[in-house]
Amino acid sequence: MLKAYYPIFKKMRNKSKILIFSGFIFLGAIVTYPLIFKMSSHIYGVPGDSLVNIYWFWWWKYAWGNNLSFTTIPLLSAPFGVKILDPFLFWTLYSSLLAIGLTFLANEVFAYNFLILSSFPLAAITMYFLVYHFTRNRLASMVSGIIYSFSPYHFWHGFQHLTVAQIQWMPLYALFLFKLSEARNYKNAILCGFLFSVVTLETLYYGYFMLIFTGAFILWQGWQGLRKKSKVQSPKSKVNYTTHFHTCKVILVAVLVALVIILPFTYNIFKIALASSPGESIAEGGLSRPFEDLFMYSAQPLHYLIPSGDNPFLGRLTRNFIKIYHPIEQTLYLGWVGIILSIIAIRGWRRKNRKQRAESREQREKAIKQSSNQAIEWSSIQDQGSRIQKATSFFLFAGIVALLFSFAPYLELGNFRIFFPSYFMYKVIPMVRVLARFGIVVLLSVSVLAGIALTSILQRISTPKKKGIFLTFIMLLVFFEFTNIPPFRTTDVSIVPPVYKWLAKQPGDFIIAEYPLETDSRYLFYQRIHQKRLINGAPPGSQADRICQEIKNILDLKTPGILRHLGAKYVIFHSGKYAKSSEVEIIGQVPDIKKQPGLKLVKTFPETKVYEVIALPIKPLD
Repeated sequence: MLKAYYPIFKKMRNKSKILIFSGFIFLGAIVTYPLIFKMSSHIYGVPGDSLVNIYWFWWWKYAWGNNLSFTTIPLLSAPFGVKILDPFLFWTLYSSLLAIGLTFLANEVFAYNFLILSSFPLAAITMYFLVYHFTRNRLASMVSGIIYSFSPYHFWHGFQHLTVAQIQWMPLYALFLFKLSEARNYKNAILCGFLFSVVTLETLYYGYFMLIFTGAFILWQGWQGLRKKSKVQSPKSKVNYTTHFHTCKVILVAVLVALVIILPFTYNIFKIALASSPGESIAEGGLSRPFEDLFMYSAQPLHYLIPSGDNPFLGRLTRNFIKIYHPIEQTLYLGWVGIILSIIAIRGWRRKNRKQRAESREQREKAIKQSSNQAIEWSSIQDQGSRIQKATSFFLFAGIVALLFSFAPYLELGNFRIFFPSYFMYKVIPMVRVLARFGIVVLLSVSVLAGIALTSILQRISTPKKKGIFLTFIMLLVFFEFTNIPPFRTTDVSIVPPVYKWLAKQPGDFIIAEYPLETDSRYLFYQRIHQKRLINGAPPGSQADRICQEIKNILDLKTPGILRHLGAKYVIFHSGKYAKSSEVEIIGQVPDIKKQPGLKLVKTFPETKVYEVIALPIKPLD
C-alpha cells in the first residue's frame, strides 16, 4: 500500500523543494535590487575590483574577435604587454567558463552580474543540501541556507570580490566529504576530488581553507575511530586489511582527480613559489606577502559578534564600537540567532553523549554476562554514531579550528605571546595574507549547527501553524540582523566620462598613460570604450614596473622623454585622483603640470586634462 502512495509523496517533496529554492532566488533578487532589471548597466556594490573582473571578461571576447593570443594582453603595460599567467592573475573554473559564454551571449557587465546574483541562491541551496543530509528536515535546512548565503560576509564580498563571493561550493564539498566517509566508493571519491578542485580554482584562498578543513576532518575521524575502538569488548579483534586497502585506493582516487584538474591551472604559480627564495615578495619576483599584512587582515573575536556597520537598524550602534581596518574583509558577523542556535545544538549533543555513555555502561555489563568471547562493537548496539551527533561534533571542531586560523599570528599580553596557527602556516604558505576570510568556514559551521538545533526544536512543536509562526519569527530576526538595505546598493556603470569618448574617436593605434600612474580599476574598465593601449597595468616586479617607478613623478623633466620612448602619444591627467591616490609622493597635492615643458595641453574635461607628449625620446635607466 505504501508503494502505491510513494509517487504522491515524492511529488510533494519535489514541490516543497522547488518552492524553497524559488524563495532563495526571490531573496537574492530582493537583496540586490534593482540589479535583476539592470543587468547590463549596473553592478552590485561600488566600483573597485568588480571593474577589473568585468575587464577580464571583456578582454577574452576582444582577444577572440581580434585573433589575439589569450596568454598575453598587449593593451596593458604597453609596449611590453602582460602575461595572463603572471602571479597576480589567477584562473577560476566556474566563474571563468560561465562568464566567457555569457559575455559572448550578452556583454561583460551582464556576465559579472549573473555570477554575483546567482551566488546568493546557489549558496543557500548547497547549504540546504548539506544540512538536509544530516537532519532530513527541509524547514531547518532552509533557514541554514538563509543564514549562510544572506550573511554580511557574502554581502560585502559581493560588492567587490567576484571569486570570494562564490561561497556556494564549500558546503557541497563538505557534503561529499561526509558522503565519502559514509560510503567509500569511487563515485563519491571522484565527486569529492572534483568539488575540491572547483573550490580551489574559484579562489586559491578557499582551496587553502578546504585543505585545512579536510585536515580537521581527518583528525576528527581519527578521534572517532579511537572512540569506537574503546567500545570494542575484545582488544584482540583482527584488523581488516582489505577494508583499509580499499579506503586508501578511494582516497587516492579523490586526490588524483583534484590534482589532475588543479595543476594545469596553477602550475605557473607553484613554479614561482618553488623558485623564489623564502620571504621573497611579489615585488621581488616571488609570492610572499608582508608578514605585517597578517595583522591588518586578520579577525578579532568582536568581528564575529558585532553587527555589520551597513545594517540600517543596528549599524549606527556598532559602527564605531570596534575599529575595522578593512570593512570588506573584516565584516564577519555570524548573527546572534545562529550563535544561540549553535549553542543549543552543542548542549543537545553533550546531553545526548552523557545519556549514551550511561546506556553504554549498562549494555556493556549485560553483554559481558551474555558473551565473554565475542567482540561487540558498541556503536552498533546504540545510536552513538548518528548523523546529527557526528555533524554536531565535527562542525563544532571545524568552527573552532577556522576561528583560530582567522586570528593574527600572535597576541601580546605584556611580555607574553600567545601564538595562533597563522604564525606557523606563514612559514609554509607565505602568499596567504587575508586571514579574516577563514570567517566563511566559521559561518559554514554555525549554519550547520543552527540547522541541527532548529530540527530539534521543530520536533517539539506540535502543530504546523505553530511551526510556521516560529520559523517566520526566526527568519525575520535573521534578516533584521543581516540586512544591508535600505538603501539599495547598486551603481550605474553605463555612464562614460567624456574624456574616454573623445579618446575612442581618435584614429590610429597609439599608447596613452593615465596619471596618477597606477593600475586604477577605472583605467582598465574604460579601456573597453577607447581601446587604446595603456602604459598602466605593469605587473609588480616586472621590467615595465621598474620603468614606471622612474616616470611616476609627472613633473620630473625626464618623464615625458621616457614616455615618448615607450611610444606614448597622450597623457591623461586626472587632477581629482591625486587627492586619494597612494601612488604619489604627497597625497592630496596636485602637481602643477604647467611646469612640465615636455607636455602640451590639447583638451580639457571636468577634473581631467589631455596632454600630448612632445619631448624627445629618452631611454629609461632599466
